[in-house]
Amino acid sequence: MESGDLPQEILIEIFSRLPLESVGKCRCLAKLWHEQLSTPHFIKSHLTHQTHHSHQENLILNNTPYDTIYSRSSLKGDAVWKILPGPGIGEWTYIVGSCDGLVFMILEEFEKFLVNPVTLQLLKVPESPLALKTEKSLSMYGFGCDSCSDDYKVVTLSYYDTGNRYSDRVETFVDVFSVKRGVWRRVDSSPYDHCLPYVLWIKTLCSGAFVNGALHWVARSRKLGSPSVIAAFNLANEVFDEIPAPSAELCLQ
Repeated sequence: MESGDLPQEILIEIFSRLPLESVGKCRCLAKLWHEQLSTPHFIKSHLTHQTHHSHQENLILNNTPYDTIYSRSSLKGDAVWKILPGPGIGEWTYIVGSCDGLVFMILEEFEKFLVNPVTLQLLKVPESPLALKTEKSLSMYGFGCDSCSDDYKVVTLSYYDTGNRYSDRVETFVDVFSVKRGVWRRVDSSPYDHCLPYVLWIKTLCSGAFVNGALHWVARSRKLGSPSVIAAFNLANEVFDEIPAPSAELCLQ
């Protein structure tokens, strides 16, 4: 019996049990398979099965001056995934975060991309028309999934750099990019103080941690002298909530 004689439901069930690398190779073998393995239905089926049944090693994502992402197994062999084919991407690459196998990264000139490491598909995230000027501001980024609207979102927290003066009065703007709609929106400003000393010192990007449908950053309330908290930005309703920080002294590195 040829694969074309099998019901589509059976094929999807078989392919959903394959590792990502094998799925990527199968997509290149036949036009029919390419179409079937690219549908949202298959992607969800594969993700669900791999999440609950797979024992494969996860990716190690790291800030790197190279255009590669390593799997943990590559530490024992030669399995290295090159994610941006071709030269000319610069010497600096920052991995902001990953969700459902997609990777959000920022390149040297602050170009932003969503990458599928298996299919090598790239989606360039456009610059927000609302973005603050880079030389006068600091920004933090996050990436995650809004399961309520079945949409992936990029979030930017940005504020003008005042050198840590009047940090309790500095407004933090919140911009959200919807991958499904392809547009940026500015939502209500953050009610928290994100001008933490370590952010101003390292002058670098600070990624939000995506957990349970929300992006999390260390912040403070607007009251001077208040302790640090964890500000959780819910990707569904696009509002902040507060999680108490651990009682022990935070190690912010």
